[in-house]
Amino acid sequence: MRRLTTFALVILLALGITVGVADRVAAHYAEGRIAEQVTAQLAAHSITSAPPEVTVTGFPFLTQAMNGKYDDIQVNLRDLRGGAVPLPLLIIHAYDVRASIDGLRNRTEKPVATQMTGVGTLSYTSLVQAAGLSGITLSGDGKQLRVNGLVPVAGELHGAATVTVVDGQVRLQVTELTAANLSPAGQALVDQYKTKLARTFSLPALPFNLHLDGVTPAPSGLQIAVSAQEVVLG
Repeated sequence: MRRLTTFALVILLALGITVGVADRVAAHYAEGRIAEQVTAQLAAHSITSAPPEVTVTGFPFLTQAMNGKYDDIQVNLRDLRGGAVPLPLLIIHAYDVRASIDGLRNRTEKPVATQMTGVGTLSYTSLVQAAGLSGITLSGDGKQLRVNGLVPVAGELHGAATVTVVDGQVRLQVTELTAANLSPAGQALVDQYKTKLARTFSLPALPFNLHLDGVTPAPSGLQIAVSAQEVVLG
């Protein structure tokens, strides 16, 4: 009886491993097919020079494939082109993606996501450079954007700014900016910096009809949030 039980456990374990391997092989196949379609769309609009990184999440994948509906497909896009500031990485999640395995295999069906969200980070250095300034730095704590620096004549600068979304672009507005030397010449330089920083920054072209929802001054950079509904992935 003990031998029979051990044998049964071995068989079940082997079957489990086989199913797990088959599941991942099928997922890898779907990832490749979806990546091909996403790549074609990106190339058609010259959005990025790097190929997308596609990952089908959720387990078991085979059940999702049989139903023709995938819970979550992650698409990483790197080095998005265009715009006033570069976007090194945009991490996108496509939810409730509809696509049959036959359609993917025959290339006769394009996956459609019910909802898509994404997050990317703009470096503070790139924002300062886009404003044509030097000698200052931007930093954030998740709530507030701080301005600091050391510039000629005016000396040390300290201040704060707000970031908002205006017509699909990032709007930066300086709310306060003071300097160690507020002589007439120093004040003139402070005013000049406030004017140059108070501007709208255009983003690189966003794929899949994604639109900009919000911006957050995170410690790592200016974090953007994007979304879209009923998106064709290809």
